[in-house]
Amino acid sequence: MGSAARKLADDRRTPVARPHLRLVPASRASGRACTRSSSRSAGLFRICCVAMVALACVGMMRVALAVQAEETAIDAVSLREDIRSEELAGKSLEADASALRAPSRIEAIAGTALNMTSAQSVTYMDIPTAGQVAETPAVAASQRPKAGLGAVVSRVMDLAAGEAQVLLVGDVGLSSR
Repeated sequence: MGSAARKLADDRRTPVARPHLRLVPASRASGRACTRSSSRSAGLFRICCVAMVALACVGMMRVALAVQAEETAIDAVSLREDIRSEELAGKSLEADASALRAPSRIEAIAGTALNMTSAQSVTYMDIPTAGQVAETPAVAASQRPKAGLGAVVSRVMDLAAGEAQVLLVGDVGLSSR
């Protein structure tokens, strides 16, 4: 019994049999074939690397263009919303302007703020144009009374007509002459 256990213990201490290796010198023909195939594989490896880098660059450019397209689409939507809001604001301002131009509103403001009322009687004056003014004094001179009360009344009426013209035309009309 004990001899079997000792025999197993001795077997563990014995070295494992290994194959005997030897160095084989390379011949010249096989060396050249290896360098040719290694240079071909190195060239093929370089081509593959360049192709992969080119594909990666193309992929990155595609992603960049897609991002730019999405940003432009977002900007376009934002601009459309801005245009709609501005159009609504413009329509609101047009409605406000038309309400402000209403004659009834102007009449109400004139009556309350300026204490203006409608005229009871209206008198219209005919103001001659520049060509008619030149002809009028010659005609008026022949129709004017030469002396007395008629001459004074005529002068006062001419003076009042001139003042009325100044009031109707205003300072702008005077400065344009």
